[in-house]
Amino acid sequence: MFNRFTLGTLAIVGLAAALPAQAADCTGVSLGTSQTSDFTLGGVDSTACVISTENPDQGPNGNSSGFSPDPFGTGWTLLTKVNGGTSPSSFDGVSFSWSLSPQAGKSGTWTFGADQSVKLDLVIAMHASNRSGAFLFDDLTLTANQVQNGTWQIKWVNNGNQVPDYSNSSLWVRDVTPVPEPETYALLLAGLGVVGFMARRRKSA
Repeated sequence: MFNRFTLGTLAIVGLAAALPAQAADCTGVSLGTSQTSDFTLGGVDSTACVISTENPDQGPNGNSSGFSPDPFGTGWTLLTKVNGGTSPSSFDGVSFSWSLSPQAGKSGTWTFGADQSVKLDLVIAMHASNRSGAFLFDDLTLTANQVQNGTWQIKWVNNGNQVPDYSNSSLWVRDVTPVPEPETYALLLAGLGVVGFMARRRKSA
C-alpha cells in the first residue's frame, strides 16, 4: 500500500526523469566554454565532447587521434569529409545523407539521416584554427528516410584565446546496426502467435 512518503518519492523520481539532461563540459585543451550542448541532433545534446590539437580532416582516411582511442574508444571509420557541400555517403550497405551550413563562422546547422532504420555511434569532428572539437552521439537511432536536424557552435579558443571560425569537419561512424521496422515486429508477433496456437492444438489433440 502506498503512503504519502512513497507517493512523494515516486513524484520526485518521475519529475527528475522528465527533466532534460544537463550539458557537460568538454575535456581536452583550450576548452573555452565548450560543452556537449554545443552540438545537437534531433533536439538532443551530444553525449560527450573533447577538444584537441589534431585536424580530423588530415590524410586520405582522416585523423581520429583527437578522440580515439581516448576518450571515445576505437573502431571509428571515416564516413565523409564534410567540406564540399551536401552528398550521400555509404557504409555497410547503408546510405547516409548529411549537410552542414554555413561552412563559415562560429555557428550554424547540420542534418543527418539514413535510407534505413539503424542504430549507430556517430562523431562529428570540427576543425577551427589550430584546434578541433569532436562530439559523440552514442547509440543514435535513425528512422529510415527521416533526416534529423541539428545545431553546432564553436566555443573553444585558439592560441590567441579567441573563438575561431570554422575550417573543416568530418563525420565518423561505428557499430552500425539495423533496427527492425514496426511492421517487422508485427509480423514476428503474428508468427509467434501462430506457433503458439499450433503448439496448443497439438497438446490438446
